[in-house]
Amino acid sequence: MSERADPATEWLVEAMDQEPHLKRLWCLDENSNARLPSGAPETLTIVSNRWDATETARVAGFTALFNDFDEQTLDQGPFDRVYCRVSKEKSLVHHLINLAGRHLKPGGELVLCGHKSEGIKTYCDKAARYLGASNKARKQGELYTARFQRGATLGAALPDNNYADARPTADHQGLTLHSKPGLYGWQKIDRGSELLWQQAHPILQERQPETLLDLGCGYGYLGLMTKTLPLNRRVMTDNNAAAIAMAQLNAERNAVNAEVIADDCARHIEEHFDAVLCNPPFHQGFSTSGDLTERFLQSAYQHLNREGVALFVVNQFIPLERKAKELFRRIETLIDRDGFKVVRLEL
Repeated sequence: MSERADPATEWLVEAMDQEPHLKRLWCLDENSNARLPSGAPETLTIVSNRWDATETARVAGFTALFNDFDEQTLDQGPFDRVYCRVSKEKSLVHHLINLAGRHLKPGGELVLCGHKSEGIKTYCDKAARYLGASNKARKQGELYTARFQRGATLGAALPDNNYADARPTADHQGLTLHSKPGLYGWQKIDRGSELLWQQAHPILQERQPETLLDLGCGYGYLGLMTKTLPLNRRVMTDNNAAAIAMAQLNAERNAVNAEVIADDCARHIEEHFDAVLCNPPFHQGFSTSGDLTERFLQSAYQHLNREGVALFVVNQFIPLERKAKELFRRIETLIDRDGFKVVRLEL
């Protein structure tokens, strides 16, 4: 898990520690940075859209499922408790509340936590109506927490925008791109990624790389745009389950030969590449983190061939050039426009 623990998730973990005898489900998404519960792994199932969190939990002995909260995988239920930290994506929060209702025992409890600015009070009102409960959010310091006991019958499910389903996002230069709620910028082509490709395309055409890594691929836009390059190997990787599913779907439907790998910043990918493309995230949950940029720079350095080229796009306020100085010999800002900059890096 992240070194920067999230207070809301820490509160949930403390609640889990107090109920080790119960059959429990923890829905752990990208915002949920905290330690693992201290004991009773045999009574806790963790489902997460984060590959790193899932692997950490598995190593610690928990039953941990890596997927985009696919309830078809939850044959361990019904549960006495379901724990959820409010997500950034409204459709996902509704999806998780609906999932909790369907997988809780009658009389079991949904435990929610989050900050007021994240809409927790509104979600609590909706959860109470759906579960047939009367509990309301309680303020605990900067957090709001709530427990909802599932009634004998459920109310109308919350509208989740068909969260689980892929849907066409854009037709772009011969590609049909699919995405889904829960992914950053899922309803459009990301402006930063598009700017990166505009700068990268002529460079890659000239260099004719044989291998390429799309680092933090999202639904796969950058990797898919290399379709016309004569690559022998194309690898797309991300830490997010929805990203992996959509990148794989897009590669198959657009007949792009790619290996899509779930991994934490390519940490377990050992090979080197002639080219690396990267639009690194700078959000970790609800907060921004400059450390993420450094991690992606380090990964690009570790995976780049000696004569290779890495191309990054970042927000203008991120000092990527300064951060890259200790790793790369050539650092060139190719364009600085519309809030983004594209930087070329070579060893």
